[in-house]
Amino acid sequence: MDKVLKKTYTLVSVMLCIIIASLSKNVYASGLTSPNDLIKVNNHTITTSTTISQVNSMFGTPVEVTDCAFGGKAYSYTDDGYNWYLHIETNAEGKIVGYGAINGNFVARRYAYNDVYNSTYWTLSGTIVCEFNPQYIYGIYEYNTTNADVNTYWKNYLADSSTYLYNLQKHTIIVSKVLAKKQGYNCPQTYSSEDVFYMNELLKENGSNYADYATNNGKSKSIVSIYTRNSSIYEDLFNPIKLGEITENYEYAESYKYLLYDIEITDANSKKYQSRTIYINPDFLEERKKVSLNSEEQNRLEQVKQLFKDFTAHASSFSNIYDEEPVYDSLPLKAGKYNKNALLAATDWLNIARVGLGLGKVELNDEFADCAQHKAVLVYYANSNDYYADHYMPKPEGVEDDFYNKAQNHMNENLYMGTIQSSIDYALNDSYGDPTECGHRYNLLDPEYTDWGVGSVGDGLFGGQGCHKFGGYRAYTGDLVAWPSNGIFPLELVSRGIGNWTAQFYNNYEVTPNTTVTIECLNTNAKYDITSSGNSKYLKVTGNNLVTFRDDNIVYENGDVFKITLHNVKNTNTNSLQEYTYRSVFYSDSMSGTQATDINLSTTDVKMSVGQSIKITAKVMPEDATNKLIKFKSNSTNVVEVIQNGTLVAKSSGVTTVTVKCGDVIKTINVAVDGILKGDMNKDGSINSVDAALVLDRYTNKDATDEDIAIGDMDNKGDLNATDAAAIIDIYSNNADK
Repeated sequence: MDKVLKKTYTLVSVMLCIIIASLSKNVYASGLTSPNDLIKVNNHTITTSTTISQVNSMFGTPVEVTDCAFGGKAYSYTDDGYNWYLHIETNAEGKIVGYGAINGNFVARRYAYNDVYNSTYWTLSGTIVCEFNPQYIYGIYEYNTTNADVNTYWKNYLADSSTYLYNLQKHTIIVSKVLAKKQGYNCPQTYSSEDVFYMNELLKENGSNYADYATNNGKSKSIVSIYTRNSSIYEDLFNPIKLGEITENYEYAESYKYLLYDIEITDANSKKYQSRTIYINPDFLEERKKVSLNSEEQNRLEQVKQLFKDFTAHASSFSNIYDEEPVYDSLPLKAGKYNKNALLAATDWLNIARVGLGLGKVELNDEFADCAQHKAVLVYYANSNDYYADHYMPKPEGVEDDFYNKAQNHMNENLYMGTIQSSIDYALNDSYGDPTECGHRYNLLDPEYTDWGVGSVGDGLFGGQGCHKFGGYRAYTGDLVAWPSNGIFPLELVSRGIGNWTAQFYNNYEVTPNTTVTIECLNTNAKYDITSSGNSKYLKVTGNNLVTFRDDNIVYENGDVFKITLHNVKNTNTNSLQEYTYRSVFYSDSMSGTQATDINLSTTDVKMSVGQSIKITAKVMPEDATNKLIKFKSNSTNVVEVIQNGTLVAKSSGVTTVTVKCGDVIKTINVAVDGILKGDMNKDGSINSVDAALVLDRYTNKDATDEDIAIGDMDNKGDLNATDAAAIIDIYSNNADK
């Protein structure tokens, strides 16, 4: 589970590449004395003329070095304990054009560490990271650029955004670790693997992304988007401090192996973009086997499906949710009255949960609903006017006796935030009040109730004040009521995560102080043993009938079947200890969506030379398909390797196939690789500057043979040119770096 540790603000200036008149005044932060000073960190000053060799002599070997869109390199520096951070970007001439720091008692041109943010800005935009109140600054990013530098940045970035964005991941994860250290917790995540990263890039080519994919395909437990923002050129260029500070408020279990800092250009002309920050558990890539349901589970599932249809019919049969509007913020109070079909829809919604468990339905009781509506109004009014509000609350001054008495009638009740529908979800996934004993949950799932009513008012922070009233009696002979259900568990009724899992016995069995739990996903064979609290796990036995448990490493999705085993349970008929096992079928009625029917490939037959790369365009059809996640797989990686954005890289001569899969759709690409090493003009078995010179020579003299073109045509345009020579130099440089 994520844990909000404290609030931070990122305060971003608005202007980019606009000269402010105050520049001529030579105003610098305290500690910078020269117009050439850029930033001082750990008492080391970096100036406009400082070289990277000099930076290295001050701060040691950088922990990360990559190409950057300014045309030079990006460097990250920190210590072994992640106590401070320095980032440097250079242009092609080695000039420092971007710089930033976290901690390290930095002094920058605009602000120094621990200054109070005062909203002034200067020449280019820059990132400010500070406390909430007071706004003490502890992170900054600034620029030392010309218009030409900025133009180069955007030209390079737009030409190869995937490469630069992946490079940026390597620096940003360090920022996340530094900020986690600052807040006193561990950040076990690393930046995304190439496969996971480039799958998202291909999703974006298909008009989707991981956040949409998770929402539309029941993967929101594996892919957790914590931040989405639409931005434009008038804000920062992309820097690791801007991207990384978003994660400062969040702590996730080690099973969320990756942090993905995503940027999607939405309008290249105006340089508008959307940024997203996503925690990823790579288990979502596992192939899940299908698990057959037994006859009882199948019967309950059909009943649940019908109730979803009933809910839709009732929910779509009225235009106004209220027949009579309530008055809940001033006296005299009026309860108001919900449309009958709205109340029936809410009843269907609750019964989806109950029927999935094998419990009897509750019927809508009009009197209970009227009393629940009165109580919701009363509680909202009391909370808004500083009166005590609870189940047995005293009557607030000025409230009529009849109103108060009706609100207090039928006192088997839940008081919970939300509307008549959302209050059900919130209470089932009991996240406040009593998240261990989950009394709200077990009122809704009490097998003995036969009647209920629901009411709600207001538009408060969590959607208003809800109230549930219960009554009636039926005998229950079953053993257990659990959530997630010992039966069909409807994912639509999960709100902001399941919270604690619970199992409560009603007959024949009791929990003991030694009861522990094992959870197994039958679709993946993943097993989770919960024997005590700690290390992302929780276990609590309450009384002799309830066990509460959780493992934050568990991921789930539509169609998963979990086997839950309760160890050291007492059989009250035999007075002996045993294991008690039940199954929970995770089901989503809304996740069927539009299925992919085809993958349109730019080609299905490829001829390549060793060292050559070819990008295959892959489009999922139809365009409104819910699942657009495409997976490429080479059936002989020694012949051709695959990057998950569809790029094939020829490694050695041979013939193989590449499979392309989306959902149940599978396509095949036939690949033949000849023995020519692409770019090796002199055929000495390596690619170097000599090969580039030969390409330029053949290009200048216009005497290239067909074989020369076959080897040296790096951009696949059918001739030799300066671009081909540059591509060879780039390959040589990258190999040299390695």
